[in-house]
Amino acid sequence: MSDIDQILFNIEHNYEKWSESFASLVVDPSDPLSTLKFENCLKRMRPEVALPLAKTVFLGDYRDILDKVVVPCDIIQTRNDVVVPNSVPEFINAKIKGKREVHVIYTDGHFPQLTAPLEFLQVFDRILGF
Repeated sequence: MSDIDQILFNIEHNYEKWSESFASLVVDPSDPLSTLKFENCLKRMRPEVALPLAKTVFLGDYRDILDKVVVPCDIIQTRNDVVVPNSVPEFINAKIKGKREVHVIYTDGHFPQLTAPLEFLQVFDRILGF
């Protein structure tokens, strides 16, 4: 069973345990408060909503249309993300035809808005020209 299949199986069959383990995996482990916030957010979501959402996120593949993107794009990445490794923004940056820039936020995990909110907002300020 692939990692994605295992995730989907766990969402469907043991949502409570999955939400705890997934939160601790994808949020910076040095930020237990943010991990708990994300875990609680997942637990508020019903499993029958979470499963189709997870399928959309984990099974959607739009790599074949990236070379058709010609509008300016800003790609935000954390320095260490187990869900989206650094090779992903590099790949996206190489494929998009429009003006693009990769912004690395120096935090771990998939949710810099939780673990590094000030740096995250600074990136948005730069993108929006404030």
